[in-house]
Order: sequence, then C-alpha cells, then structure tokens
Amino acid sequence: MRKTTMIFYCCIALILTACGNEPPTEQGQINNDSIDITKISNNKLVSQQPSNKAKDILSDHEEITAVKAVNTEDTLFVAIEVEHHERFTLSQLEKKYKKEMKDKYKDLKVEFSTDKKIVIELNKLEQDINNNNISKKEMEKKFKQLVKLAKEQT
Repeated sequence: MRKTTMIFYCCIALILTACGNEPPTEQGQINNDSIDITKISNNKLVSQQPSNKAKDILSDHEEITAVKAVNTEDTLFVAIEVEHHERFTLSQLEKKYKKEMKDKYKDLKVEFSTDKKIVIELNKLEQDINNNNISKKEMEKKFKQLVKLAKEQT
C-alpha cells in the first residue's frame, strides 16, 4: 500500500513538472515569433516596399498567424491567416483589416483575402519574386489570376 502511494505521488509530480515547460508570459504581451512573414526584395521587378510595410502593420495584430502580400504598380494584394479560434469572427476581421489597409494605402487598389488557397498561392508568388524566377509580365499575369480567383471564391 505504501509503495503504491509513493509511486502515485511520483507520477503526479512528474506530470506537473512536464506541463510547465513554457516560460510564463505576462497578460497582454504579444508574441510575434510565430507569425509567418517573408520580406520580399527584388530590384528588377516592381518595388515590393508597400507589401513589406503591409506585412509589418498586420503582424502587430495578435490573432494573425501569417501574412502574405505582393504588389504591382497600382494594386496591393494581402492574404492573412488567423488563429483557429478566431475563424468564427473571420468576416468582421477581414472587414477591419481591409479597411485598415485601404486607409494606409490610398494610392493603391487593395485586394484582401483570408482564404488558405490564396495564402498558399501568394506564398509561391513571393518565393518566385524573391528568387528572381519570374519576369515582370509573368508576375502581373499570375497576380491578375490570383485576384480573379479571390473574387470568385467570395
């Protein structure tokens, strides 16, 4: 009996210490380490400065887990992923962030999406731009296809 009690307490102590591996964070502290952002730089194509700035702005929001953005000379296309439990309020979040981007970029037409497929395709386009694997004409063609695809799904 005494041996069983001792084993039980050791198991409880082991379980409690195993659950406490993460350092405690303060309430309200934003941890942006897990946000998926890729900065794009390419001198041959259109400057991606507006899309990089949009990524910085949106990465400050704690419910966003990934931001992908690409721009042409007159259009900015932004796609975000949000935390799973935030998907219930996805339409309100999309309106809020789209309005924020339109307010920041009044000189550009802003396209915005929360669709996973668009996030994946924008990521591929970002990689192609970053690695110089795409011409300006091809980039604009792909960009227009993504805008059309985003409008189809909404």
